[in-house]
Amino acid sequence: MDVILSPIRIMDATKIKAQHLLDRVTDDVPSYIRAILSDVRKRFFVAYVHLGSEDVPFAIMGLDDISKTNRNAAIIAQFARQSENMDEPIPDSCYASALDHLIRLAFFEMNLHRATMLVCVEDTFAAKMVEDCHLVQEAILEDALCIDDHFVDAALFSLLDSDYPDYSVGFVPFHKGVLAIRGDNTSVESTRFMAYGEKLEDSLERNVAIRTGIADENGTLKEADAPEYRDVMTLQFPDEVAKCMQEINEYFMKRRTTFTIHAVPLYGSDFQKRVWEKVSEIPYGDTVSYEEVAMALTGGDKTSARNLTRAVGAACGENPLPLLIPCHRVIGKDGRLVGFTAGLPYKEFLLNHEMFGIHLC
Repeated sequence: MDVILSPIRIMDATKIKAQHLLDRVTDDVPSYIRAILSDVRKRFFVAYVHLGSEDVPFAIMGLDDISKTNRNAAIIAQFARQSENMDEPIPDSCYASALDHLIRLAFFEMNLHRATMLVCVEDTFAAKMVEDCHLVQEAILEDALCIDDHFVDAALFSLLDSDYPDYSVGFVPFHKGVLAIRGDNTSVESTRFMAYGEKLEDSLERNVAIRTGIADENGTLKEADAPEYRDVMTLQFPDEVAKCMQEINEYFMKRRTTFTIHAVPLYGSDFQKRVWEKVSEIPYGDTVSYEEVAMALTGGDKTSARNLTRAVGAACGENPLPLLIPCHRVIGKDGRLVGFTAGLPYKEFLLNHEMFGIHLC
């Protein structure tokens, strides 16, 4: 069942009260929601699942005490185990799915580094849920939670963005630099070329690179001869990321000319996606011009193609999956190397690698 997280709103108060989601917290649900919305340190959501013929709210989940300085937050959750006026209980998998959505939002949209959650030591259901979402128990805290007006001991669970196993960044070292591959168990959403010695600005790339040892404590990639690069291919990454790492490594070893990766661009307009689809049809070791791509898009209309050539070039320049979507195989009409997401030195390297199998320093 698909779970949806929707930002909490005042108009949700009636549904929340009907599902008794905040009975243990407050009798005045509208005031509670107003307080959340007015506090910049809080970001809360209502979790919905489709049951019968309607979307049913089954949880209030959010991030509390958000610290931009330390990039951390505490996860808060209130659940309904049975839907009002529904014979069907909420499947247990929906709770873990909602929590996973919240964790992904915290790490990969809000760029938080650490998320924590307190769970009553007697709440085995909640403990299993957080463990299913890969949070690790750090400690038992005495009288840490107030439930029904009395304090109970709680287990403190936590997770770092770089330790999240179902979405991460893998790294493939090669002659010219390092290719970063971002995705999860089902798809790859972006790739990025990086130079040895480059300081990583993206927080997830930096944290994973530091954890895997290929970057120093400041987030600067180590030089090509660093021994840590030999081990990075053996570490654990999400399934499709690991598969992509293996296939791209084979490509750089001259053992592969095509990829079987399920690549889903993280962004892109309809036109950009059409361009990327056409570019993906260019064979290994071949090149076409931007105008030829435009001709393919316009069904051979030369006038329309000439007017579209610049837009095709811009779409290639915005390619979020360089190498997997081979924009390096698109060149100027006069044969010049122009425009590439990662920069012309990488474009030249990739074309020479495919056509001649030579490495240019």
